[in-house]
Amino acid sequence: MLAAAGATRRAYGPGRPGAGVALLERLQHGRLKASIADVLDLGLDVLPHYEMAVIPVLDGAERPAEWPEVRRRLRSEGMRTRSHRGALLLEPGELDRFASIGLLNGNDDLLLCSEWRDEFESFPGRLGSDANDFNEGTPLGLEEWMVDSGCLLALGDGAGLNFATLDATLADRLRARFKPATD
Repeated sequence: MLAAAGATRRAYGPGRPGAGVALLERLQHGRLKASIADVLDLGLDVLPHYEMAVIPVLDGAERPAEWPEVRRRLRSEGMRTRSHRGALLLEPGELDRFASIGLLNGNDDLLLCSEWRDEFESFPGRLGSDANDFNEGTPLGLEEWMVDSGCLLALGDGAGLNFATLDATLADRLRARFKPATD
């Protein structure tokens, strides 16, 4: 039943904290041969229903809402975004426009959340494949942060697309559409 829900059990060995206690892991993750733009192009076929998109890293630069070049480009395109601590906060329709004007060119992080929060706290680490390979593992605390923040899908672009989600069905849809990155 756990495997059907996308969860696995990991038993701790003797002499370790929690010896004999099984830990439930719900986080589904991996690295695919794709980009954030590729996933957004598929739209409703792959993406979950979300209320807020957050871009904490754009073109490898953290805190993109604080960069004058980014603010000017968004204004010139008629986009009104909100921000919190340097991360861009977008409504679903604005994310589509954001992608269509070519602002997601790689080395980006994208978070899709179940509810709008004006004071959203982004994950404190980088998600891109230049920093991590989600085929091997995820940054410490990512699963707990996703549960606490209501993050449905975390994407990190670079040399492949890192993804993490708590939804096994969403992970299966991503894996069905894109091949795993092996390099």
